Amino acid sequence: MRLILTEDVANLGSLGDTVEVKAGYGRNYLIPQGKALLADNRASKELQHRLVHLEKLRQGKIALAQEQATKIKELQLEVSRKAGQGGRLFGSVTSRDILQLLKDQGYDFERKAITLHAPIRNIGSHELTLRIHTEVRVSLSIKVIGEIQAGAPEEVAENQAEGENAEASEENQETVSASEEGNEVPEAEAEAGT
Repeated sequence: MRLILTEDVANLGSLGDTVEVKAGYGRNYLIPQGKALLADNRASKELQHRLVHLEKLRQGKIALAQEQATKIKELQLEVSRKAGQGGRLFGSVTSRDILQLLKDQGYDFERKAITLHAPIRNIGSHELTLRIHTEVRVSLSIKVIGEIQAGAPEEVAENQAEGENAEASEENQETVSASEEGNEVPEAEAEAGT
């Protein structure tokens, strides 16, 4: 099915492009959403008249996207997550988390607009790409801060040592008690036998 795009469509084409798509994709999505028109003579003639107007709109959208990109570049995104001693996160930072951070800053994007270069599973600074418009992309950095409980490794080690000492002392007391009982039993038997 041949269509003429009336707006930019990600991974397909830009405004005014003639594209070949599967019939179901064109009939069920692109045409009803107003993203494309059939590439027959009548529609293409109408589109040629509208194309000048649509190109101006497209240039305006690109200009707005570029302004937004300069503002977003200045953002310093930070997220805190629980982490282990080696800086490895319990879980990971996903595109949904980043999307929420952007929403908190007043920006609304689709989750598909965020591209992570690698899964974020460690504390530190990580790079990602944000697609603002089909022709405008911006690289961002997100800082992941690890939440480690204050003195947790030392306290855990001390608590474990104290627990082991307490268990050892309890075992020693039980052993002493058992040996005392053991000593009394033979004496009682000795007394009973004499």
